[in-house]
Amino acid sequence: MYRYFALVPTLVMLLTALPLRAQETKLPADLAAVPGGALGFLHVRAADLWKCDAFKDLRAMIQKAGPKALQAFDDRFVPAPSTIDRITVFSLMPGEALPEAPFIAVIACNQAFDKRKLVESLLPKGKEVKVGNATIHADDEFDLAIRVIDDRTFAVATIGTMRTYLEMPASKENTLAPALKEAAGNRHIVLAMNASLLPNEAVGSLPEPLQPLARAKMAMVALNIGSQLTVDVKLSFADEAQAKTGEAAAQAGVKMARDAIKEARKQFQDKLMPKDKNVPSSIQELPETVLAVLALGSLETLDEYLKDLPLKREGTALALFATVPAGPYVSALGIAAMSAGFAMPAVAKMRMSASGGRSANNLKQIMLAFHNYHDTYGGMPAAAICDKNGKPLLSWRVSILPFIEQDNLYRAFHLDEPWDSEHNKKLIAQMPKIYAVPNVSKPGDTDTHYRVFYGNGAALELKKGVRLTDFLDGTSNTIVVVEAADGVTWSKPDDFEYDPKKPLPKLGKISTEGFWVAMGDGSVRFVKHTIKEATMRAVITRNGGEVFSWHD
Repeated sequence: MYRYFALVPTLVMLLTALPLRAQETKLPADLAAVPGGALGFLHVRAADLWKCDAFKDLRAMIQKAGPKALQAFDDRFVPAPSTIDRITVFSLMPGEALPEAPFIAVIACNQAFDKRKLVESLLPKGKEVKVGNATIHADDEFDLAIRVIDDRTFAVATIGTMRTYLEMPASKENTLAPALKEAAGNRHIVLAMNASLLPNEAVGSLPEPLQPLARAKMAMVALNIGSQLTVDVKLSFADEAQAKTGEAAAQAGVKMARDAIKEARKQFQDKLMPKDKNVPSSIQELPETVLAVLALGSLETLDEYLKDLPLKREGTALALFATVPAGPYVSALGIAAMSAGFAMPAVAKMRMSASGGRSANNLKQIMLAFHNYHDTYGGMPAAAICDKNGKPLLSWRVSILPFIEQDNLYRAFHLDEPWDSEHNKKLIAQMPKIYAVPNVSKPGDTDTHYRVFYGNGAALELKKGVRLTDFLDGTSNTIVVVEAADGVTWSKPDDFEYDPKKPLPKLGKISTEGFWVAMGDGSVRFVKHTIKEATMRAVITRNGGEVFSWHD
């Protein structure tokens, strides 16, 4: 009963989204949810995969935890982890409503679950919402929605993805239908893509010899994992002429791959050569050297398969079926695991880059609010809302609330009371998402790292608004909002009073290399910590007349 619970981490990673709508088909509900307009899907028969020999040792180790511990683990979640049977993930096409391709997941269980408990477990603050004829449960704080398909199948999505999917017109044709039928069989893993939906730019970005492969209507890879790994690949084209062109492209691709292997082999061989033959290598070089040895063996094995690749053209399709003995593919899995460990720093950088992009977007929206405020009131917001004696009460972040679609929250504040008055402090928990720093702020956090400089010629003044015409150095040369190292309660008037004689505050939260800033013209920049102090001070002031270059 508890054999499948180790797949929970995979489930957590895949639960990123999905709205569902049953189609008139004999496919199971999870596969029937994949729409005709989907870019592609991944289907994993988790329960069957968990039973295969590849996980035998892991199953034995987990079972040693004992029945009581496993039962306790199972009882904590709805649905019980051991009942997870299949996971289907698909992607909709990006567009204006969905600028990034949204990945969507459906979970199918082999035992019925309590629908009410499922919703309460996954989205305790979720509210029932109607989208067309469908009912979903949505949680604005986590930007997630759940739709229960039946008592064994449910889906999770970002709210925007859910709405977009449910409002999509039904498609008369599903190019992925053959792959969905394949997934309904006994394949452990099926990955398919509707290549006909790829934009021309994506096809054009491929090496020219490979572009005909991207003109296939559908591409599918099916895997079965056991004592051997079986791989079934199929590319379907519109006609035989395109299939012939695709066959030539595939052969060119194999040659390119073998050439790349040859080059990679040389690089790994070079890594094995000692820097100094007379001096033993340091222990720090051991992991890289071990990886080079394993990679060389793996490359040789891959080259052997590519040399006699069983690729065949069958009418309008290209097909490849290969069987890999346990030894090579298990070794390949081991190398992949080791490579993942070495790649962790790169993965961290990619996450940091993605977070930076979202932070930059937050700053752009904040500056748009600043400019709309300026158009309405004839000046930028002051750094604080002050009382008649000049005492700061509330932050500029409260002042711009009406311009970030938070007018009701703005009206709820008592503007003549401090941020921590008995009334105003109740509103702190309603911090708008735009003030949360990606991958830094946690759900429920009320601190923000977006802060401003004010006074002594900085972009803002404490008690009065500054006009854009007062930016004598130019709005594109003056920082207004910065990403600070230290956070502050978002409604609290706690920013940086600029003093040319005092040290600058610590800036940057997402990246160790620098920080994001929003300029007076609404543009956003990433500034490295290596920036000269004189240059930084020059861009903090709006009318200092300094001459500088960003390259400094």
